[in-house]
Amino acid sequence: MEYLSAFLASLPDFSKLLPATTLVAILIFLVKEYLEARRRTAADKRKVRALKKVLGRECQLNYSAIDRLRDTLAAIQEFGVAEDASRLSISESPAGGYVFMITDRDGSGRGGVLVGIQRDSLLKHLVEIAALDEMFYSKCEFVLDGLSEADHVYQSLVHGPEKHFPSTPEHYYEGVVDYGLRELNDSIAALKELYLVCTGSVLRQGKLR
Repeated sequence: MEYLSAFLASLPDFSKLLPATTLVAILIFLVKEYLEARRRTAADKRKVRALKKVLGRECQLNYSAIDRLRDTLAAIQEFGVAEDASRLSISESPAGGYVFMITDRDGSGRGGVLVGIQRDSLLKHLVEIAALDEMFYSKCEFVLDGLSEADHVYQSLVHGPEKHFPSTPEHYYEGVVDYGLRELNDSIAALKELYLVCTGSVLRQGKLR
């Protein structure tokens, strides 16, 4: 509005050069442009708020999935799967995800369900976010990198070693655990950072669905 006031203050000088009707037309044009810019800015802010709500929920879903995956890797390490890969069994669940069971040396076991990493919403809105808010985009891009690594760990675990894997299954799972625990900690940290930007709150608990 200060620019508009400055323009009005300069009208006496311009009136010597331009007819009054031209000055009025220019003034109307500038007012319309100013109001339209304010409308676009307000609309962009509403879009960003809506996107943050959607992605905040996706952060919670992925936090739950990655935290469960991280716990599973820690259990694989604890129960000595690197010594005997037969202690670990993983099968696809009809309800979605994968069911795993780890058997300890004494015959006791631990099991659960692993669910996949969700990136669809983030990928779908990434270009729009880039156009709306550069800082927000950089946070989203960082999280997307972390989710890609988490998905790689997930896929490596649930599908196991390939038929022609050059070493033993024990070595395979040992490598997955070592790599996965390191990468998943970074993925969790990135999720927490984005969630704070999206909601203003600290991410302490995920969502299962």
